[in-house]
Amino acid sequence: MRARTLVAAACWAGSVALGVSPASAQPFAYVSNEWANEITVIDVASKSVVAKIPVGKRPRGLGLSPDGRQLYVALGSEDAIAIVDTAERKVIGRIPAGSDPEMFALSPDGSRIYASNEDANSASAIDVRARRVIASVAVGIEPEGVAVSPDGRWIYVTSESTHTVAVIQSRPFKLVTTLLVGSRPRETAFTPDGSRAYVTAEIGGVISVIDVHKKAVIGAIKLEREGARPKGVVVHPNGKRVYVSTGSGNEVAVIDTETNRALSYIPVGRRPWGLALTRDGRLLLTANGVSEDVSIIDTEVGRVVATVGAGKGAWGVVVGP
Repeated sequence: MRARTLVAAACWAGSVALGVSPASAQPFAYVSNEWANEITVIDVASKSVVAKIPVGKRPRGLGLSPDGRQLYVALGSEDAIAIVDTAERKVIGRIPAGSDPEMFALSPDGSRIYASNEDANSASAIDVRARRVIASVAVGIEPEGVAVSPDGRWIYVTSESTHTVAVIQSRPFKLVTTLLVGSRPRETAFTPDGSRAYVTAEIGGVISVIDVHKKAVIGAIKLEREGARPKGVVVHPNGKRVYVSTGSGNEVAVIDTETNRALSYIPVGRRPWGLALTRDGRLLLTANGVSEDVSIIDTEVGRVVATVGAGKGAWGVVVGP
């Protein structure tokens, strides 16, 4: 999206601690608050906010290093990705990431970041250790979501205005093909075995199903719910369920990967956007932008078990190891 904020905020050296030390509990969830220019840190075990970390202007996409020691934050208004030390809870560096980085994904080994550059209609490959862009490729208009296949071979980049997914080979970094999906595609999630990818389409109200090996769209799942605008998407570690946030629908859709049909809908906060699962898949978190909070769902019972305040314009969420 091309929304912009006129709010300017300083990026403090440290975090605002709320009484819990970084080592006191695991795992932690990190929520990007787009309009507050900060990250909210939530102790998932106690379901409480433990810190807020100022990071820079218009934070959206998030990612964690494989060991969880570093949090990466896309700063759309600063053409950079901030690096946060998760133990110290402060920004320790920045990586130039091309024009208006919207979202990104890390390679499985954490050595590269692949970012969408919304204003440039391109995707960039970034060397994490060198902290620089090493390659870029043209994709569709207004790129947003980025996902990497479990084996690290493929990068999928959605483009909102051209309704496409760019299929990019990671090494060498090059465009292989482009797939037409639903109207205004947002995000992609791969199944754990890497055989399928699920792509949300906000305006189309559908989730496109892609056969990764054939590089072909093989189906579309329509969400038959009033106001449903599919955005965030994650796949359960067992590969049996896909979870989709519905934006103005204020729900999370639960999809069966065997039948590719919606099984149920879970009411959450207002305008759920980003989604994240704990490593065991037991808990699902939703970042709710309008209600400015996070819904925590027990996936076994299929309902919200806690709601935690986040911040202004809660947008993305990731959960540490």
